[in-house]
Amino acid sequence: MDWKKSLRENGFVEVDGFRIELSLDNTFMDIDYIPRVLFYDPPTGRWHVLRNPIPKGKTLEESWDRAVEVLERILAGDERPVLDDDAVAERFVEFLKRLEDSTR
Repeated sequence: MDWKKSLRENGFVEVDGFRIELSLDNTFMDIDYIPRVLFYDPPTGRWHVLRNPIPKGKTLEESWDRAVEVLERILAGDERPVLDDDAVAERFVEFLKRLEDSTR
């Protein structure tokens, strides 16, 4: 199954312990929830939040689609991942490339 479709349908993709999950955040106790992408990085043993802006959709599915669009732009090199550590950002991009290569 295509990783993007799997991510949309299951809410996560995982390979070799690296994992991306789609989530929702209600920062500052807002009633509205915004889409978030979480990344589990085995070398650090921590979850990291992708800080790239993801526009909120009208539905949950549309929000997930917009999150996947951000991932596609990162994979294409049109956008850099905004994470708290440059080494984690590099592993994030490598993980996206591995996902893409695995479904070709």
